[in-house]
Amino acid sequence: MTDCITSVYIISPRTKAIILKELTYYRSLIIEENRERKSLHKPEQIIDNSCLVYGSTLEGRKGAVRDILKTSSKLPIPVIPEMGVYMIPTASTKNKSCVWVAYHHIHSYQSHDQCTSIQFNDGSNLLANTSLNTFDMQYKRTSQIIVHMNRSFLFSRGNPSKRILR
Repeated sequence: MTDCITSVYIISPRTKAIILKELTYYRSLIIEENRERKSLHKPEQIIDNSCLVYGSTLEGRKGAVRDILKTSSKLPIPVIPEMGVYMIPTASTKNKSCVWVAYHHIHSYQSHDQCTSIQFNDGSNLLANTSLNTFDMQYKRTSQIIVHMNRSFLFSRGNPSKRILR
């Protein structure tokens, strides 16, 4: 893996996770498919900048998700919904151990001591400081958002060739 520091990072479909690192030289460690990057910005700043690039704000995305889920804590964020990029927080954003994980990169997850081991599609792993039950709830809440945001496509009554479910 190559390693570089970037002042501005925009989330893409290659982004697997963003980890808060409050160090002197950088604030976030970003894990992509084939490399790691470091950013001068905190994870929420990266997510907000990325939402702006893709046509919304972090607050706008949070508002939509809040309305759908009827909750205001640990909200998954649809960063690039048209490309299936949804970021899942493993804890409250005020918690320094919060990791943002890209839903579409998750292959599976399981309990590992008091934490959750997340296996990505490419075979790599990430250990998140959250319980299996909490992560499972976050994963399922993100699934709810994905279905809600793609409802017209998934449950279309129009052209049968465009219908997935009846």
